[in-house]
Amino acid sequence: PHTFSFNSPKGACPHCNGLGEEAVFDVEKVIPDPKLSLREGGVEPLGRHRNNMLFAILETLGKRYDFTLDDPVETISEEGLNAVLYGDAQPVAVNMADFSYTSGTQLVPWEGVAEYIARTEDEDSRRGQKWRDQFLVYRKCSVCGGTRLKREALQFRIGDKSIADVSAMSISEFSEWAARIEEHMTDKEWKIAQEVVKEIRERLRFLMDVGLGYLSLSRSSRSLSGGESQRIRLATQIGSKLVNVLYILDEPSIGLHQRDNRRLIRSLEELRDAGNSVIVVEHDEDMMRAADFIVDVGPRAGRKGGHIMAAGTIDDILRSDSITADYLTGRRRIGIPETLRKGTGQRLSLIHISEPTRRTPIS
Repeated sequence: PHTFSFNSPKGACPHCNGLGEEAVFDVEKVIPDPKLSLREGGVEPLGRHRNNMLFAILETLGKRYDFTLDDPVETISEEGLNAVLYGDAQPVAVNMADFSYTSGTQLVPWEGVAEYIARTEDEDSRRGQKWRDQFLVYRKCSVCGGTRLKREALQFRIGDKSIADVSAMSISEFSEWAARIEEHMTDKEWKIAQEVVKEIRERLRFLMDVGLGYLSLSRSSRSLSGGESQRIRLATQIGSKLVNVLYILDEPSIGLHQRDNRRLIRSLEELRDAGNSVIVVEHDEDMMRAADFIVDVGPRAGRKGGHIMAAGTIDDILRSDSITADYLTGRRRIGIPETLRKGTGQRLSLIHISEPTRRTPIS
């Protein structure tokens, strides 16, 4: 199993260590103004000329590739600039008298500005990391293509799909594919796989039930909203089958389309019916009407709140004189303004997009 996990050394791509992306330094950020010379700070990470080892190496390197510290960077030959940025195979002879108590010439290796930037990766300080990141751009790993797995793991296929292909599907597409997965197996293979597939289908159902069918398994966790992360954890808890647990959720419906709200509520009811207690901080009307008990805190938010305005079932809340009850019963409404803000006359066009249900381009 570890072969198919990017969290394991056995499965992780050796180039990006299972991250799926690599940091490469951006030449435009490293050389923001090619009209400047090396002495004037034409290579940003090196700064302006100082009497140190770096510029002594570059001065000697210039003699090898026919440039000086005073030449504009844009006039340096391609071979010379590559040597500055990416290093040179041959060591550079530097007079050590200016930098140490020793005298004489010493051969010093030059690995290039790229390596000079990369060396700060091991620094623990935020300042050092921030300095390094300003010269880097992150892109898909050039070896694994962002799949985060070793090449060997991607050779295994079910129905002509590798684990990376399946992970790139949306949860809803994956659910449809998993529902027919036995079509791609022999009787012997299905006998081996059916218990695992049963568990996969159950977990996919939980994710669908909390309204996450549009996500993919390959989606980075740092790109998820708070509501999405919370619903993923909720799906995990539903699958754990725990009982006598107190769950506290803070606005789990955030970012959820109204049509999926009912499915989220059913998931919470499923947790409750299993013998758990579920406390939800919410402002959604459907969630309030489905609750067994409501505590209305107000009268307003922040320092203007903090008082229990009403407590009880939805009927008890509706009979109260709280602001929440006013809006739930229709005594108060947020009306449409009689005069709307004037438009700018400009247009926003959406092209080459499609709805999941229709799959036809609209503009």
